[in-house]
Amino acid sequence: DLNTTILIGATIIIFLVLSIAVDRFFTARNIRSMSFQLPEFAFMAFGMALCMLSGGIDLSIVSIANFSSVLAGYIILGMTNGGGNTWLSIILAFLVALVVSSLCGLFNGILIVRAHIMPILATLSTMIFYGGLTMGITQGRTILGFPEEFTEIGIFAVWGIPFSFIVLIIITIILTFVLGKTVFGRNIYLYGTNKTAALFSGMKINSTIIKTYTLSGFLSGIGGLIMMSRVNSTRVGYGEGYVLQALLVCVLGGISTLGGKGKIFGVFLGILVLQMLQSGFSLLGLEPYFRNFIWGITLIGVMIANYYLEKSGRRIKSLTQR
Repeated sequence: DLNTTILIGATIIIFLVLSIAVDRFFTARNIRSMSFQLPEFAFMAFGMALCMLSGGIDLSIVSIANFSSVLAGYIILGMTNGGGNTWLSIILAFLVALVVSSLCGLFNGILIVRAHIMPILATLSTMIFYGGLTMGITQGRTILGFPEEFTEIGIFAVWGIPFSFIVLIIITIILTFVLGKTVFGRNIYLYGTNKTAALFSGMKINSTIIKTYTLSGFLSGIGGLIMMSRVNSTRVGYGEGYVLQALLVCVLGGISTLGGKGKIFGVFLGILVLQMLQSGFSLLGLEPYFRNFIWGITLIGVMIANYYLEKSGRRIKSLTQR
């Protein structure tokens, strides 16, 4: 569609401009660095995108990622320090983390459909709750000292391509298929577009919402594990700026703030744009607070632009139907 075409063009232009304007941007080392940094955030952004497509939002993605990764960290340390099998402890830790993150997402969905709490309030509350649990468990300490085998996971690459980036591409394809070709995906779009129509269509609304937020929690858990393996540590507060950035790339990628419109591929392109800009800013030596200012201004600008584009689109459509 038009939005995807514009975003593809913008991605290419930004890449070319940064390659020319910023030293060391278009180098194998920098591109490899971006490929390692991008997946952890991308999975959380995908979780946010799914919830926004359903007409909701998930502000707890980072808290879920940190909570589940902290539990995984304690399992790995507890089993390996006790003389247990290292790979068995890593596999068990990953499974526990993904189950816990999915349960956190499930709890978000239950709050929305059973307690009838607005998604923004429900996930704001659980963001604080999960963050508080993580803080209580760790006492604010950083969990580190993982075995060498775990460290290798974070740097593992296939033909020079980070394994986490390959997993991201696979998940992007799967989510694109699920949203475009399955009943569950169509239900998300239908509910996000028109809740009343979804109700009278006989769709299992509560089930769809719960599945959506559970899947968001699962994706956040994957992001948390990737982040943990990349930095070889975990703690409360890691990736705290990802919530704002996830909103930014979703809106930038064409996800409607009202729900029912947008594609995962558009979000993926938005993530690429954001990662390129972040890398460029780092190479230019811009301070972090200035970057947040730019993200905020960009988010406001994109939302205003989308409003007027949708308004003009409706006007053109009404004129052609006369």
